Amino acid sequence: MNEKKKTFSVRFWMRRTRTQGNVSPLFCRVTICGQRYEINANFCAPLKGWDAKAQRFTGRSAEEKNANRVMNDMRIKIEDTLNKLRKKEAEINLKNFRLAFEDGKNDYSTVSALFEYHRIIDGKNLEPSTNLLYDVTERLLLRFVKTRYRLSDYMVDAIDKAFVMEFYAFLQGFRREGKGRVCTVNGAMKHMQRLKRVMNLALQNDWIASNPVCTLHVKRNKVERGYLEQEEVEKIRKAVLPPSHAVLRDMFLFAVYTGISYVDMVNMTPENITIGIDRTRWIHFNRQKTGLRVSLPLLPPAEEILDGFECYRPEGEENRKIFPMLTNQATNRYLKDIARVAGVKKNITFHVARHYELSLSLKLNSLQRFVS
Repeated sequence: MNEKKKTFSVRFWMRRTRTQGNVSPLFCRVTICGQRYEINANFCAPLKGWDAKAQRFTGRSAEEKNANRVMNDMRIKIEDTLNKLRKKEAEINLKNFRLAFEDGKNDYSTVSALFEYHRIIDGKNLEPSTNLLYDVTERLLLRFVKTRYRLSDYMVDAIDKAFVMEFYAFLQGFRREGKGRVCTVNGAMKHMQRLKRVMNLALQNDWIASNPVCTLHVKRNKVERGYLEQEEVEKIRKAVLPPSHAVLRDMFLFAVYTGISYVDMVNMTPENITIGIDRTRWIHFNRQKTGLRVSLPLLPPAEEILDGFECYRPEGEENRKIFPMLTNQATNRYLKDIARVAGVKKNITFHVARHYELSLSLKLNSLQRFVS
């Protein structure tokens, strides 16, 4: 009996952080060998009648009597779970207890299971790169759970405001163990947005009563976007580079002269190039990010670059792309090498190409097409 007290305990408490009006939700914490498992009793009761020492409500109201009945039923279920494990001669540890206790609950009641549900329901509607970002958020969330609660997973209905705030702080380095990149405020907010979306799925299925991530109100830091000046573009254009880097440089400059994003460059095919009413070449495509239709006239520098990529488009090849694009990560890595050779001190990424002020001569050339 003494050994059981040392290794196993049950405690009920009122979660004051979720108090609405004068009532708070009732929770149960089972501790096995120092590891905690929190269970939402799915019952709210007034704080006034709660006796924390006696672990029961002392009032005579119907809500308090029902709350005491809920706790008694939960104690019985906990004892029944222990008896099941003993009959199976299974080890009394947190993992075995939780699996036995949750037998019959929905299949997506844990964090990892909920993210898997998100992959099934929403994953097919997202880009592969976006799905990878959700995987990163899941890994960081489970790492936080392991660090903070010493658990390999966590019950979704036990996530509350305090959990959300601590995870947000964890992303920025709070109580973070081992190596790993610490997020900026904006980076942490991206992870919280993805967690909010996943938790909304649980809310829509009535697996949780409310989405605690909605209680996080943090303003993003304003970031000054990098941009290129005409002098810097000229340095990049004239830089002497090895063939592999020169090809990437030309694709980057094409984005500079057209403002096309990386993903839209990847998807570009000859079918996107047409002859306009001004008898010059235009680009027509739907932006992958927004779905909006875009029509752009090709300025002379862009046309010259486009002509240089004819050799990359063999006739008869299905779904042939105009540009031999590398991955975004490899592209940005090589662009830093190009910038160093060109003597450009700014942190160059492919996205920076969209922030370039066209010279007056190029603007006039474009304007003449419309008036001629």
